[in-house]
Order: sequence, then structure tokens, then C-alpha cells
Amino acid sequence: MRRLGLHQRQHAKPAGGGGGGVKGMIGRLLIAVVVVLICTISFIVTSTSNGGARSGSRSKMSLDELWRSADSVGWRPSSAPRSDWPPPPSETNGYLRVRCNGGLNQQRTAICNAVLAARIMNATLVLPELDANSFWHDDSGFRGIYDVEHFMKSLRYDVKIVEKIPEIRKNGKTKKIKAVQLRPPRDAPISWYTTDALVKMKEHGAIYLTPFSHRLAEEIDNPEYQRLRCRVNYHALRFKTNIMKLSQSIVDKLRAQGHFMSIHLRFEMDMLAFAGCFDIFNSKEQEILKKYRKENFAPKKLVYKERRAIGKCPLTPEEVGLILRAMGFNNSTRIYLAAGDLFGGERFMKPFRALFPHLENHSSVDPSDELAENTQGLSGSAVDYMT
Repeated sequence: MRRLGLHQRQHAKPAGGGGGGVKGMIGRLLIAVVVVLICTISFIVTSTSNGGARSGSRSKMSLDELWRSADSVGWRPSSAPRSDWPPPPSETNGYLRVRCNGGLNQQRTAICNAVLAARIMNATLVLPELDANSFWHDDSGFRGIYDVEHFMKSLRYDVKIVEKIPEIRKNGKTKKIKAVQLRPPRDAPISWYTTDALVKMKEHGAIYLTPFSHRLAEEIDNPEYQRLRCRVNYHALRFKTNIMKLSQSIVDKLRAQGHFMSIHLRFEMDMLAFAGCFDIFNSKEQEILKKYRKENFAPKKLVYKERRAIGKCPLTPEEVGLILRAMGFNNSTRIYLAAGDLFGGERFMKPFRALFPHLENHSSVDPSDELAENTQGLSGSAVDYMT
């Protein structure tokens, strides 16, 4: 810039008066301003370019990290008993039946709680019932998707388990034990099971807890009880062999083409009805959700804006897609969709597909008749769960 100013002075006309001198000075200032502006723009562009490259490098590194298995950082499995844990007594206080409602995850949680409740009450657990008809239209039950023998054997040192309440003979007659039905409070404390529920069990010989989703408090100040929950979920609940084989076959085919991620969007009728998040749907869809909620859940006043503000509404598929893109996943990412029928259909799926066009499900990965026959209802959900 100084050289340019010198060049200007060498070629400037002598000042004949005040006006000429001012014009010359203004000219020199304008040239200086232009040069400064050009230098500034050049610096910004260069910095942005370098920053973008560095940012791209950071995104790439971050993405590579996401594809790798996470380090355990010292955490270890916590399912084995650590203190004195006696086997269940030979005589129990009665039989415990439960009906596990909700999706597959909710049902698994309920099964874990049922085992713990049986342990707490010194009860014989009747193989849990899976409420599949209201949403899944599937009556295959526990034995239809889980390895019953493995379940019972794995927990033999924790609780007594039977497939059904046995009949008893009294005075030469065969008699059925009728379980009295109870509705547990949501997130019921242990004290409810050791008082209200246990009293009814001893009185009638058996109780039937329904519904049984989120009916035992999560926070329990007893490490051994929490470890029992872990044993049920991670060891005792094993899917049947055919489900495991189908799942592994799908995973092998997906991995053969490189990295992929599995996502359960959970934008389904039962979840939306439970959450009470209706306002984003048209009037016909709202009526369907309200009807389903009335038939399946307890009455409760729900305000959409308030629930959404505190994160109680399921994310739309588009919102899930935007989060993934913000994390660094681009539109070449392959995604396996582990989901049932999306409520609202293509209207909600289209924005997600625009963000991530490479979508798969078990039907697209393996269109065989065998897979189609073995992925109906809860079995299909189990295959997706393992994938």
C-alpha cells in the first residue's frame, strides 16, 4: 500500500490551488480504501476456506468416531449378584400373573419388573403375557418370540417360574385358582408390592396385574434388585432361534455393503396416542389417535404445546433426519429402518427420505418368502430389535 501511495505522488499534478490538492488527497484515500477492502475480503475468503477444510476434517474425524465401537472406559457388566443372594424358598406366597403392554421395548421392561416383583413378594411368576392384539394383532405370546426354556433356566436361582397356574385337588375335586385382578399404580414403590399386592395374593392365592407397563419404580435403592433386572434383560430374555438366525442374516447382508445404522423412528399410532401429540395431524388422523387413546390409556388432560416444549412428543422423521445431519452423517449414509407403519404415511416420511435416500428394511434386504412368513407382528419387531 505504501508503494502504491508513492506511485500516486510521483504522477500527481502539482497543486495549483486548494481544490486540486483536496481532489488528489481524496483520490489517494479512495485507492487506499479499495486496497484495504480487497485485502480484507481476500483474508475472509481464505480463512473461511481453511476453516471449512478444518471443519470438514473435524466432521470426518467425528463421523469415523461414530462408526467405531465405543470404549468401555472402565464400565463392566453388572448383572451377576455381588452379595448374599439366596435362592427362592421352596414355598411361595402365591402366583403372580402380569399383562405386559406397549411396544417390544416396553414389554421387555415390564418382564424385568415382573421378575423383580415376584422376587420381592416371594411369588411364583406365571410366564408373562404379552398384550399384542391391541396394536400388533398377534397372539403368539411369550413363547412365540422368546426361548422359554432358557428364560426359566436362567432365572432358577432368582424366582420360581411356571407356564400357567396349576390346578389344585381338594376333597377329591380339581379346582382352578382364580387370580384377582389389580391395577398397580404407575411407578409403584416396593412398599405397594409388599403390602397391597401381597395381602391380596395371600388372600386369593394369585393376583393378576394389568396393565403392567411402568408399574414398578425405576429408582430402587437396592443394587441387587437392579442387577436382577439386568440379568433378565441381558441374559434371560433370549429370542427364539429362528428370529436370531433371520436377524443375523440381515445384519450380514447389510455389513457386506459397508457401514449402516439402524433407527426405530417410533412415529407410530400407539406411541403418538400415548404421548397425546395430536396437533400436527389433520382432523381425521386426530380422531383416530384420540379414539385409540381413549380405548387403551387412562384419561388425562394433555396440552400439545406444553408436552412438546418438555420433550414428551416423539420427534417427527424429519426432525430425526436433521439431528443426524447435524451430527455429521451425510446423504450417502445407509439406514435400516426398524419400524412399523409410520402414522401419517408418506407425508411425514418424504422429508426424511430427502435427507437420507438410502433406506432399507427387512423386506428390502431379504425379500424371501421365509422372511415374510417369520416377520409378522411381534416376530418382525423382534427381528428389527436384534438388527
